Amino acid sequence: MAYLDYIVFLDIDGVLNTRNSWGIPFSLDDKCIKNFCAFLNRDKVAPKIILTSSWKTGWSSIKDNQTPQIIELQDKFSEYGCSVFSRTKDFGNRQKEILEYLKNHPVDYYVIIDDDETEYKGFELSGIYIIDAETGFSGKDIKRIKWKKATVL
Repeated sequence: MAYLDYIVFLDIDGVLNTRNSWGIPFSLDDKCIKNFCAFLNRDKVAPKIILTSSWKTGWSSIKDNQTPQIIELQDKFSEYGCSVFSRTKDFGNRQKEILEYLKNHPVDYYVIIDDDETEYKGFELSGIYIIDAETGFSGKDIKRIKWKKATVL
């Protein structure tokens, strides 16, 4: 059986926390994390999390080089068998960053999870799921998100 690469392009603010918590830098909401990881574990496909969030600047493949907020995120994810795999490059434009990642890495299926639809105006790719920042990643999001087959760019 062939192994397929499933990728989740993840924003954090408004997804793994709620708008009400934005006054506290780098806050995380345990319920949102639990729901997000339930989605990741839903189809038993072992998706890789790729950070698109501004938080990504704190991620490193070397754990000792990660910022405290990324270490906290990884610790919370690990409770559900999840972890951040990598990040997009920083071009200041999520569309360009995601397209560059898809062009240069093996990806069979993906989803883009964000709370800010303005990041994707005119974006030619589908597979974008906008999360309500008031609630963050909710139980209804676990069920509604569908994998998008990646095409060669």
